[in-house]
Amino acid sequence: MGGTRTAVVTGGASGIGAAIVRRLTDAGWRVASFDRTSTPDGQVVDVRDEAAVTEALNDVAAKWGRLDAVVHSAAIAQRGERADELTAEAFREMVDVNLVGSFVVARAAAALMRPQGGGAIVLVSSASGFRARSGMAAYGASKAGVIQLAKILAVELGGTGIRVNCVSPGVTLTPLMLDSWQAESPEHAFQLANAQAAIPLGRLVTAEEVADAAMYLVSPESSAITGHNLVVDGGRSL
Repeated sequence: MGGTRTAVVTGGASGIGAAIVRRLTDAGWRVASFDRTSTPDGQVVDVRDEAAVTEALNDVAAKWGRLDAVVHSAAIAQRGERADELTAEAFREMVDVNLVGSFVVARAAAALMRPQGGGAIVLVSSASGFRARSGMAAYGASKAGVIQLAKILAVELGGTGIRVNCVSPGVTLTPLMLDSWQAESPEHAFQLANAQAAIPLGRLVTAEEVADAAMYLVSPESSAITGHNLVVDGGRSL
């Protein structure tokens, strides 16, 4: 495939999404960033809004002539409520943003990639999608759905040249996480130490390491890989 490759990253304003934008840009890709908040270099798009997502992706493809990759990182997190404390409304919102949003973005991306003969879609899930933790009923269920969605889409789209994969980070060093874990309190210090002690590599992963995994899955080096869930958690899930 000749020419400069093009990509869209959702949730690109901060955290893992922003790291993916930087990684692709540094590699010479043209990158459009979508997020629910306004940024100087991004576009405001609600991933639950099918019409808005389709229009925004179509605009990118029209501007650059094609769409080689979409990395869907946009999501919301759960605050740790147990299932008996969680409202059905909150559960539905989590599924709507994290799972339905993944479907909306992937479906719109595939519609653009199919006529051009292929492309790569990466859905960012989470280790919570396959590892049970108290207080993560809505988040874990939504992210488990994302993993299965990627596998089914990989099967359905394989004949079109479109590859669909997942990246599942463990606890990741992002500004939001650091604000929580590195607060000046013995409790937070204990939680951080305890989390790192359970990881074979002895440390949390960085957003840049998750971005490297996403970069690999959209690159030609992974041309024979589809339907895979690449876990980036320092070995914690072992």
